[in-house]
Amino acid sequence: MTNSTNEALIRGLYEAVNKKDLKTISAFGAPESEWLDVPFNFTTYGVDAIIDPWKSWFNIFPDATCEVRSLVALEDYVIAQGIGRGTHKGVFNSPAGELQPSGKSMQVNFCDVYRLKDGKIMRADSYFDFYGLLKQIAPEKLA
Repeated sequence: MTNSTNEALIRGLYEAVNKKDLKTISAFGAPESEWLDVPFNFTTYGVDAIIDPWKSWFNIFPDATCEVRSLVALEDYVIAQGIGRGTHKGVFNSPAGELQPSGKSMQVNFCDVYRLKDGKIMRADSYFDFYGLLKQIAPEKLA
């Protein structure tokens, strides 16, 4: 696939995220897909590897959105940088422990690195500022 095709696919992914279009997000998964949440050192595998992290995020931040600030495609790879926003309304099982809903708004920088094949995400490495997120929704955990 071309750079512009892969770029369009990932732009479409974030549009689906912002609309909470689970069907479109799920369609990016394949049996060999992997999603790594870098701050948690946790990898999801298989056909649901792409949808499961997003579903979890939407349960924690039901109004979550992603503002893509830059997106670069190079062959099978796409790198997206931006800002995620949302309101903490669900239980967050995090490395800092279980965080009960705080009702606080957050915004967090992210960088996602995707490897695609035939329109599917084979690998996603999701980097985001968990420390900054924690300071916003549960500062008491840092004391």
